[in-house]
Amino acid sequence: MASKFDLEVKIALEMKEFGNHIMETASGRYIHGENPVIGGFGRYPTNDELLRIKARAIQFMPFVLKTVSLFCELDYPYVPEEKTIFACCNPEKNQYGFAGDEIILSTGETLNKDEYKKLTSEFIVSHSYAKRSRYKGQPYSVGALARINNLGERLRGEAGKMFKKYFNRRWKINPLFNNAAQAVEICYAFERIPQIIDKMLNLPDPPLIKYKTREGKGTGIVEAPRGLLIHSYEIAEGLVSSTDIITPTAQNAEDIERYCTIAAQKLLSKGEEDKIRDRMDLVVRAFDPCISCSAHMAEVKKALPESWKSRLAEIKEHGLPLFVGVGKSDCSDDGVGLQLALELRKQGVKDVWLESELAEQDCPWKNGLDRPLVFLDAVDSF
Repeated sequence: MASKFDLEVKIALEMKEFGNHIMETASGRYIHGENPVIGGFGRYPTNDELLRIKARAIQFMPFVLKTVSLFCELDYPYVPEEKTIFACCNPEKNQYGFAGDEIILSTGETLNKDEYKKLTSEFIVSHSYAKRSRYKGQPYSVGALARINNLGERLRGEAGKMFKKYFNRRWKINPLFNNAAQAVEICYAFERIPQIIDKMLNLPDPPLIKYKTREGKGTGIVEAPRGLLIHSYEIAEGLVSSTDIITPTAQNAEDIERYCTIAAQKLLSKGEEDKIRDRMDLVVRAFDPCISCSAHMAEVKKALPESWKSRLAEIKEHGLPLFVGVGKSDCSDDGVGLQLALELRKQGVKDVWLESELAEQDCPWKNGLDRPLVFLDAVDSF
């Protein structure tokens, strides 16, 4: 991009550097800050430091508005597009923001932060070490796009004007608009900097508050750049006895895969196989633009044409197979294997078994029956 859009790249790098400077001033380091501690802050910024940040933020505003226009006016592809559920913090007093004690969903529902497990309902899949989350059995998204969809009407100032100018129904169904949503939030953040600093000027630098808690539990939620971040802890005898941390990426994992699947299927049906890899990369980067994910994300493999037909013909040569629907409905299983088996029974296919039924009696193939055995299951389903 630097050769064609040198001004835009320079602005972006300067904005990033400015953000790092704010983090370093407030947190001691621009990444993994150490200044915020239990009971307060190691040190408060000086008035001179705050005023320099305020002046720089005001100087940046023309470039910030240009950034919003740039990202909101991009020609985002129509693939993939599909409805989803959005979840984020619900700030108090009907404000836009990045913290709160409630979780608000695009369904109109709200949950107290202590009820977060009703949202996440974590489960595991066989092809990943990361836990997944679904709300009432449905994938959901967190992040800038979730915040804009759920809270955008609360935006004021230039950010509010940009929201009204650019927001449309595609923001609700296309994950690639997360880039546009992030740009609007950058505008919101730059507008908030002078307001916050005006409140901070001349604040005292109090000593840390001593704490005595040795037993208890609590949950905190906050909006990280990638979305809703949940931390829950229990303390026993002064030590952390239990911890539950649910990251935004773990919550987004289901929707990331779902949108990648939708994109691949639609492009394949249109005969545009050559676009599948790039489109999947775009989806992942829209949700989570970290280096490892964006650089080592997708590998597209092609199955041999008609290979399933030849394999099916081989099976039929040995007679009709025995079918076993794999899965147990009470073990967080997706139930696809069970559904397929029951559907075969409805179609009049004989010798169809469910895994739970086999556990109650001798397996039907123990008597040396020379027939193929077909297990029905799926790694994941949508």
